Amino acid sequence: MKTPEVNAKVMLKGITRHGKNRIHQHGNIWIVENVSKFQGQPAAMLRSLHKTEGPKNNKGFDGRWVLLQDDPNFEMTI
Repeated sequence: MKTPEVNAKVMLKGITRHGKNRIHQHGNIWIVENVSKFQGQPAAMLRSLHKTEGPKNNKGFDGRWVLLQDDPNFEMTI
């Protein structure tokens, strides 16, 4: 897979139950905040497109690291 650029939009697809639950909670379109390493592997720091996290009147963005290859929970397409 090609390395995504910062501020690019990517689409996530859940592989595991955990991944599918995150997609259900926060949507399948995410924004790339950073491309670096996570646990020693190339990864992208993503944030949700919309504010979905937290109490009803004080929502925030969800963020997570997704490995660029062989992520256990997600498939990512640019």
